[in-house]
Amino acid sequence: MDSTDAPSAAELLASWRSAQRDTIAARTAQRVATLALAAAEAAEGAASAVDAAAVAAADAAEAARVAAKRARQAAALAAEDARILFASAEGDEARAGVELGKAESAEAAAHDAYQQAQQDSSPEA
Repeated sequence: MDSTDAPSAAELLASWRSAQRDTIAARTAQRVATLALAAAEAAEGAASAVDAAAVAAADAAEAARVAAKRARQAAALAAEDARILFASAEGDEARAGVELGKAESAEAAAHDAYQQAQQDSSPEA
């Protein structure tokens, strides 16, 4: 090997420094890739949490819809029962009015009969 074939010390130093820069760049790229992986994992976890929350919200909305439908049906039944009870109460009130009239007439007749009996049995009669 003659001196012209061997690289000079300056060339070797330049190669070494170039290799150092490449190593620093590779380490930086590795750190960036590691951070990017961690960010992607965090994003995946967040997306899973959002998906679970959306499913839970949809389930809650469906449960609320079913509960509202049942409440509406129960209210309709209660309203129908109230209409029936009202009609029955109206009939009861009318019958009670008729019975009151009969009782008042009977009371008046009994009073009149008593008064008449009193007058008939009085010594002045």
